[in-house]
Amino acid sequence: MKSPCLPALVCPVSGTARRLLAGVGTAIAGLSLLAGISACASPPANERETGSGGQLVRYSSRQVSVDLTDAQRETLRQLRDHVLAETQQARILEAISRTLAKEGYAPVSVDTEMGVVEAERNTVLVPKWRQIARGVLKSRIGGLPAKPDHERMAVIVAVRSTQGEQGKQGKLGERGERVQHVEQGSLVRVRFDRTVWDSNGDARTETVLEKDVYDGFFSALDLAVRAN
Repeated sequence: MKSPCLPALVCPVSGTARRLLAGVGTAIAGLSLLAGISACASPPANERETGSGGQLVRYSSRQVSVDLTDAQRETLRQLRDHVLAETQQARILEAISRTLAKEGYAPVSVDTEMGVVEAERNTVLVPKWRQIARGVLKSRIGGLPAKPDHERMAVIVAVRSTQGEQGKQGKLGERGERVQHVEQGSLVRVRFDRTVWDSNGDARTETVLEKDVYDGFFSALDLAVRAN
């Protein structure tokens, strides 16, 4: 008498199940590879992540602040200062305020007691229609590379007297050397910081080191002081 067949304790894996298991294995391997890359790739020493968007899984936007290197600090020192013959701080502060307002900065905040002016300017880097079109494509396709779409320029200006201090380098002396001389007037010191947001909402903040930005501001300020 034959024994009845017992049901198999282990069922053979079907082709579909094998493909699913293979897909899971590939995904796990991919995540492990990404984790290894993320662990090995470190940002530059002067970059600080002030807001994390997540490593393996993106759950938020990412904010990065870039500190100046020693060489960049020296560049900024060569760009940030300008001496005016005008000695009345109130007149200079008013001229700075008008200059920044004319260049599109708003609001402009003036601290007459400390001799400081602060302002910001926000600029949309892409047209509205392009933002909408990109949003539609991103919702349907996904995975589009991030593009800059918004910029904030922040500026802080300080004013103080230069009486009795060494001023800018003067003309060449008889032997060709630069002769230092004392300038009577006011020292204007400015710093521009730029923050750029991309289409993923990530932000990056850096100090502006473009000579034309500083020269353009000081040229406009000279005109404003003379017109005041």
